[in-house]
Amino acid sequence: MIQSQGQIRTQQAGLEYSNEVNRICLFNFVCQLYMLIFSLKLIWLFDSKYIIMFAWFMDLVTFIVVLLDKNISKGVSCVHFLEKVLIVIHFEVMEINLFYIPIMQIVVIIGLFLYQVLQQDQSKRKHYIIAHSYGILYISQLLLLSLKWNSFFQYSYYQTFIIAWTALGVNTFLIVLLLITLVENCFIKDIPEIDGSIILWLIYYIFGLTVIPFFLLKEICEFYEKDTILINIKIAGIAILISLILYMISFLFFTNKVRKQLIIVLQLEGRQTHAEVRSPKSPKSPEPESPKPKWSKLQIPILFIRVSASFYKLITRKTANEINNRNISSIPICSDVLRPDSLNFRQSPCLTMIRQIKSIPRDQDSCDICLICFENEPDIVLYPCNHGGICTGCSENLMKTTKQCFLCRTDIKYTFKINQKVGEILEVTDVQKV
Repeated sequence: MIQSQGQIRTQQAGLEYSNEVNRICLFNFVCQLYMLIFSLKLIWLFDSKYIIMFAWFMDLVTFIVVLLDKNISKGVSCVHFLEKVLIVIHFEVMEINLFYIPIMQIVVIIGLFLYQVLQQDQSKRKHYIIAHSYGILYISQLLLLSLKWNSFFQYSYYQTFIIAWTALGVNTFLIVLLLITLVENCFIKDIPEIDGSIILWLIYYIFGLTVIPFFLLKEICEFYEKDTILINIKIAGIAILISLILYMISFLFFTNKVRKQLIIVLQLEGRQTHAEVRSPKSPKSPEPESPKPKWSKLQIPILFIRVSASFYKLITRKTANEINNRNISSIPICSDVLRPDSLNFRQSPCLTMIRQIKSIPRDQDSCDICLICFENEPDIVLYPCNHGGICTGCSENLMKTTKQCFLCRTDIKYTFKINQKVGEILEVTDVQKV
């Protein structure tokens, strides 16, 4: 039963990290689809409304996702949808001052950024900072474009897209840092499940988010500035289109090949993040305090019977019913009342045992006090050796030191806490994994 619960937790964690790999791939594919549509525009010179329609569709999907997630970011998704409506009105109906929209967006996203960073725990702040930083860069670029469209910005498109050039550089820098961290975590620590293919996958990922967008942006600027003849722009658009299609197919195949390694890397990063949150380093205390043991509830209780003051035996439901049907009291085998030399056979054996039980002080009964500290009431059973008779505090000390049974020196895998006593049966509902 315990193993099944551990397997369930492992499967849930694996599913979560597998979904994270899917989100990484989906983000890359959406970026490639945007570039695919732009390259088609360079080839066929169709109207920009098709690009806006695709952007509307992506905003609608994003709005549905954040709406189901009950996230306050759905207001920002509505603003992104509205900004594209105003762009169509600006070019198709009448000229309006578009730059007011990105200014309002910057104010909203900065407030949302501060709220979420202050509300979330430390393990999630890094993701929010990266996400909102990219959002601010996108809105800043939109602000420069709106100023250019309203003739408030007289520079060329090469200069207008300065934020996009900067974002490509920052994106390259961040992914290179991720590559260095990956090498340190996986190869220096010698994880056998990881090989060089994960590094090649990350380099391929960098290529798709930096090199291809760089050449596409260069061709877009040449297209609007008319720095070259139209046939050259079409040839460049065809080359980019073929590169994008080949990249998407090969990226899908490559990701499926290294998927297990990606999940292992994400699990390693998750364990390090949780370790930093649980025991943050402090300059005043170089040795952080060890985390308190966490007990988990068992859905189905485990039943034990006490064989002696220090040993317990697992029992089945059938055995438990037989014990409950017996109308006898639990007498510790290790107690002195069962020693043959302590019985007076001239009297009734039952009377002799009753008198000796009444004469034994409570603090001398090894079944009522901890066998280590002799102070607290015992409530712990060690597994797999099934030795017990110790209190919670002494078991925690064992977990911090030897992690072995105090009697037989067997390695401890689980500690069970006895929460309820039913006749001779001891019912365990709490478990701690070592």
